[in-house]
Amino acid sequence: MRKVLLFIARALISIIFLVAAAGKLMNWQENVDSLVMVFAKWHMHLEGGITSSDLNGFLVSSAPILLGIALFLEVVGGLLLFLGLKVRLGALLLLLFLIPTTLIYHAFWFEIGPDLHREFATFLKNLALIGGLLYIAASPQLKREVG
Repeated sequence: MRKVLLFIARALISIIFLVAAAGKLMNWQENVDSLVMVFAKWHMHLEGGITSSDLNGFLVSSAPILLGIALFLEVVGGLLLFLGLKVRLGALLLLLFLIPTTLIYHAFWFEIGPDLHREFATFLKNLALIGGLLYIAASPQLKREVG
């Protein structure tokens, strides 16, 4: 029964990443454009501060590469977690994706009105996922649950 429950838990956590990765792949240019808009928002809010036009230009031109890295982390991490193979590594790969995504993409502190509430809710949901992934990564008994 324990193995069945662990599979269900891993599947429920990993499916959000696998579905999101499929969405990125099927709507590639929309996602690149969305990432560019996020970089523009950060640049607009921090202009003259920690971001420069050169950094913003680099990030904008690197958007397809960064999205490719995100896709790789989501797919490989999601599959490892789902299949129960090297689940700690899978959780770490998903954390490498989710932490910067949460901080950069869901910057609720730049929003007002309904956008603030939507981004804050997404930010909190991602924090919950980060907590679950940290638990998986730190649990020695979850090294390998298949077989």
